[in-house]
Amino acid sequence: MMDEISILHETFDPAEPSLDAEQRARHALQNRIANPAPARRRPSWWLSIPVAATAAAVVTVLAIGNGSSPVPPSAIGPSSAAPAKALPYLKPVSAAQVLENAAWTAEQEIWVDPAPTQFMYVETLEMRNQPGYEQEHPNGSLLPGKAQYRTVQEWNRIDGYVWAGKHNGKLEVSHQGENNGYRAFVPWSQVVKLTSPAAIDAYLKNPEGGVMAEPWALAGQYVLPPDVKAAIFRYLAQQPGMKVNPDAVNLDGRPAIGLGEVIEGYLSRELLFDKDTYSLIGDRMVAVKDKVRKADDGTTYAHKGDLFRQVIYRKMAIVDNAGDTD
Repeated sequence: MMDEISILHETFDPAEPSLDAEQRARHALQNRIANPAPARRRPSWWLSIPVAATAAAVVTVLAIGNGSSPVPPSAIGPSSAAPAKALPYLKPVSAAQVLENAAWTAEQEIWVDPAPTQFMYVETLEMRNQPGYEQEHPNGSLLPGKAQYRTVQEWNRIDGYVWAGKHNGKLEVSHQGENNGYRAFVPWSQVVKLTSPAAIDAYLKNPEGGVMAEPWALAGQYVLPPDVKAAIFRYLAQQPGMKVNPDAVNLDGRPAIGLGEVIEGYLSRELLFDKDTYSLIGDRMVAVKDKVRKADDGTTYAHKGDLFRQVIYRKMAIVDNAGDTD
């Protein structure tokens, strides 16, 4: 199996990388955040989801720097307007209260159960360093004024047997068993059972089919039924160490609430919620203290405030076909 450095070399070779190489590089970066890596190699800092690569590709790039920000994306669900009913907590002061507001907001979303042949469509803006720099510093922080947002579009069929992404503007579709390949996925039959914190806890201990994705990742990478999304937020509210980031985050023109936990002693892994509606609008990872980390592939230096990941959730929807966005 190729390690992350080898994957990155393949992905960012001067020759045009394949969609498969891009997929494996992106998900290698997402892999393994919850547990420290052995000292011989630095861990990747990207949000963990121990599921094999889904189709994804960069289709646009927006330069970020000097205080500029990307064009505000279209809102997801109820984030386009304040919910008509009253939130449980008008002025939440704790992580549990923020997450209860988020759960309540999720429960207001309109939902129709999808057919097995329909697709989950997820569109995000993902901030990344320039490919050349990222190849040399795969675990480095995002460089102010040089990091860029890249639009990522993914389609995953509900039954798990087909997935797609765009590569250089062209839709590329993959199937289970094609070229002897197999993509692990969390079965939809498992997803729809996650309607309570207790059910989520049981799933994490014994996932159906042996494939497990962290609740954090499910919330940002799957198009979930409202009751499942609400249960994830209530599950997170019960976890020790969950804190509200006191520093307001201005995300693509919208004020956001950062909420999460500190891992490895210095990195805050946060979900980002709209400050008015409490809809989930992104995630990020930021250093909350200085840290020097040594490994056999180099020494990294993190400074308080360094940003290691920032993703904006632009659109999540159920669609009929790969390539559809509505």
